[in-house]
Amino acid sequence: MSQLTTGFVIQLRLAFQNKRDQVLYNFFVSEANFVSNTYCKRGQLKVRIKDLTDVFGHTDNILRACIKRLVDDGFITKKRLEGSEGLLITINNYDEHQTLASYQKSKNEAAERPKQPMKGENTVFNFFETIFGGSLSPKMAPDIGNWVDDFNGNEDVVIAAMKLAIRKKKAFWGYVQPILVDWHNKGVRTLEDARNLQNQSRREKGDKPKEVIANTSQGASGISEETQRLERIAQEKGLVTGEIRDTYVDF
Repeated sequence: MSQLTTGFVIQLRLAFQNKRDQVLYNFFVSEANFVSNTYCKRGQLKVRIKDLTDVFGHTDNILRACIKRLVDDGFITKKRLEGSEGLLITINNYDEHQTLASYQKSKNEAAERPKQPMKGENTVFNFFETIFGGSLSPKMAPDIGNWVDDFNGNEDVVIAAMKLAIRKKKAFWGYVQPILVDWHNKGVRTLEDARNLQNQSRREKGDKPKEVIANTSQGASGISEETQRLERIAQEKGLVTGEIRDTYVDF
């Protein structure tokens, strides 16, 4: 049975931070104008967050976080329209991506590949693998990505929870998740929110971070690297050597 089509689009294999970003980007590409009209230029489309929630079944915050990452990574640009018109989305490099000639260059030519965003060294996924010591399995990556979405795209919050687990010598994901659940339920959405919550908890419990040994000489016997690091932090903050005040959170 033949199906009615209105044309075609080229979908590139690009590097996205998570699958939701990829799905949303491909949707934008497929819905963008192939030719300019009164409302949008070529490579543009108008969207409303409410309509996107109906299409994808995600919350407003998750979709806004996806759009923010697509903008930050250079895939799209956005412009807020007046009234209830929503957003004007522009697909970056649309002409190059949607022109077959871009992919028909001679093998002897130095083919210019469409620019792809590079993942930074301090992303939550790299931290999980290199510092936290986990294995980023196909199941784990979406799970971490979903948590980043729940915190409005703030990767630093998820990294902070992993740092807290490391400090408590419980560096496994099963310990991190309850921390994230607790933070999210208590309204944490940014790294500053997480710090404030941890500081408040310490003050209520009367807890203090690890005590810093008074001896600060380099290479002194019995003083761990962690202790020396904490001492340096104390000195930088103008605290008395041997005591870190309970307003300090190490993430």
